[in-house]
Amino acid sequence: MQIFVALLLVSMCASAQPGEYNSLYAGGSEVFTREPNALLVEAVRNRKPGRALDVGMGQGRNALFLSRNGWEVTGIDSADEGIRQAKTEAARLALRLTAEVSTFEAYDFGKEKWDLIVLTYEPTKAIAPKVAQALRPGGIVVVEDRHLETRRVWPTGTFANNELLSLFPGLRVLKHEDVWAQPDWSVKKLDERLVRLVAEKPRPKAAGCIWEGKTVAEGAEVCWDSTLLRCGADGWIFNGKKCTR
Repeated sequence: MQIFVALLLVSMCASAQPGEYNSLYAGGSEVFTREPNALLVEAVRNRKPGRALDVGMGQGRNALFLSRNGWEVTGIDSADEGIRQAKTEAARLALRLTAEVSTFEAYDFGKEKWDLIVLTYEPTKAIAPKVAQALRPGGIVVVEDRHLETRRVWPTGTFANNELLSLFPGLRVLKHEDVWAQPDWSVKKLDERLVRLVAEKPRPKAAGCIWEGKTVAEGAEVCWDSTLLRCGADGWIFNGKKCTR
């Protein structure tokens, strides 16, 4: 019964304490997968590696995957047993990994520091403003968590309809899903309603326009057939004049 209660608390994530996670990690529980999150794998497939932060890294499944693929990774977690196991596995695989025992409340996310922030089944609502500020221009956040409707099948759930989208208004949505599927880790191995998001912090707007593969300065004009186009502040506009060649 004690193990079941610990598993239930862990499945509810926000209610679980470091001690519950430590007991499960030390006991070799099969609740937690060692495979990286599939959404994360897809999100970074064609992305240049940079600095990554894994919030609530646990035993390091996502952090180790990123390190293997060239990312400079920092992971944080309040459970010291998870951090210990992640460091041990990184050393065994000769991977570079910075792993720190810290809560998300206490950790300094910084400003424009990370090219990737991973939030899988973590308190995204509480730290969304920190995350948006901490991303570098062009950096992405990867989020996966449970919809409130999961409570129809299991007593856990976080997000209402489209609520996850509302947390990052300044970011560009690259991918959003709201699906019934089996989560990365669960007590009963059943389908739950999951919400997933990959969103990117916009880069500064580039000056000028592009014409035939070359940069053209704002104010410059080009001929398109017999029509004159001018490069404006927001891109190409029709000049209303005919080209004279």
